Amino acid sequence: MNAHLFYFILENYKYMIERKAIFISEDKLTNIFSENKTLVVFDLENNHVIGVETIVLKKKFNSTEEILHYLQRKYINLVYVSEMDIETEIKFSNFNIKVKTESMLNDDKLLNTIYFSPPHF
Repeated sequence: MNAHLFYFILENYKYMIERKAIFISEDKLTNIFSENKTLVVFDLENNHVIGVETIVLKKKFNSTEEILHYLQRKYINLVYVSEMDIETEIKFSNFNIKVKTESMLNDDKLLNTIYFSPPHF
């Protein structure tokens, strides 16, 4: 393989993978400002999950912009949250991060395949 092509693919690989993040707290979808939240990040390639990362967010973010910069550093393309006001959603859009709220999830392929809590027997 041509060395230039190899480095081009290597540098642009992060853009070929879609990264979706779910904000959860106590096994439920939550908002970005919830105190005790976990961020579950899914790496998808051609609509197939190829990686999962779970991040417990103990740090209190002081602003929406601080959260956005954090998500941008993690290369997140889309977030799932319980709710979000339109002003915050516009800020996310300005950072090229799409938002899906709980009311939009009926036909979402990724979320419909996830169980938020284990079954109880």
